[in-house]
Amino acid sequence: MVNVFLWVVGILLAFQLILLLGLIIWKTRTLAKEKILGAEVDRLMPAYREYIKASRSEQPKLSANAKLQAAAIERTLDQLMSEADAEHEKKKVMELADQNLSAYYRNVLKKGKWADRINTLYFIEDFRMASLQDDVFRHFKKLRKQDEEYRQCLRSAAVLQDSKVIDVLLANQTLSTGFIKEILFRLKPSLLVDLSRRLAVNDKATENLLFAFITINGEQKNELFFPFVENLMLDNRLEVRIKAMKSLCNYEKLQDPSKLSGFFKSANWEERMYAAKLTGACRLNGFTESLVELFSDPVWWVRFSAAENIYELDNGAGMLKRIGATSKDAYARDIANHMLTRKGGKSQ
Repeated sequence: MVNVFLWVVGILLAFQLILLLGLIIWKTRTLAKEKILGAEVDRLMPAYREYIKASRSEQPKLSANAKLQAAAIERTLDQLMSEADAEHEKKKVMELADQNLSAYYRNVLKKGKWADRINTLYFIEDFRMASLQDDVFRHFKKLRKQDEEYRQCLRSAAVLQDSKVIDVLLANQTLSTGFIKEILFRLKPSLLVDLSRRLAVNDKATENLLFAFITINGEQKNELFFPFVENLMLDNRLEVRIKAMKSLCNYEKLQDPSKLSGFFKSANWEERMYAAKLTGACRLNGFTESLVELFSDPVWWVRFSAAENIYELDNGAGMLKRIGATSKDAYARDIANHMLTRKGGKSQ
């Protein structure tokens, strides 16, 4: 029995020693490769820096080792891109990436491992490698899982301004609003115009896509799509109307304020709340009395929004004091006095 135990211990110890030896060898090789790569980057960096600043007419001679060459140029150009201040310098870096890395990246997309493909897609996006637009989308069409590779493919294709991204956004029913926003932020205005036209006639588009489009336009105060967003205030879908009103709060304007009037009496409290928010954001003094009526709303959030946004109107502080002192409604008095205290005034 003792002999068996000793044999088991010996085998486990030998296995651990072999594993430790393997890790040491792997670590030693990794460090050696990293040292060689670092030395190559140190050699290329000043030469490429001079080339980008036009104080050198030719690119430096590259390593004969294709893998080392690609890794060194990739790391060098990535750092130079982060350093570049002028637009023409960034453009020069992108041209260098296209010249020296496009063939390598094309091969990685076809034959590389998952992690290598992901890294390649990130660099294609960072370097804006337009020559690989078709290759990226061809690779995207082969993917069967909606994992990070799928998402990064779409991000890269969007940065490369591939119009087929719009088709994907309209067809895919499972993309989240947050991810769609990532894609839309990368698209140029002409593609967003195409999307807005197709959204206007496509009732099968997901609400997530519509919500993302409404939201980013408000966040960016994109004047090109202001009429599109304002018209959605009168959409027959409640959530779309609320998203449109929220986006218009960011725009801080309404072309046709009369569209807002019906929302103060809405059966839905979120619409009443955003009616108050829009009144303040757009400084619509014509709706002062409607805002005052919301001080007596049964929903606290509506009362709070009314009190907070009346402050943006002419003599808002004076109206709060008057309501807090004279209103017959306890709700109205409480929220007015609360807001006066919150804004640094004195409650009555």
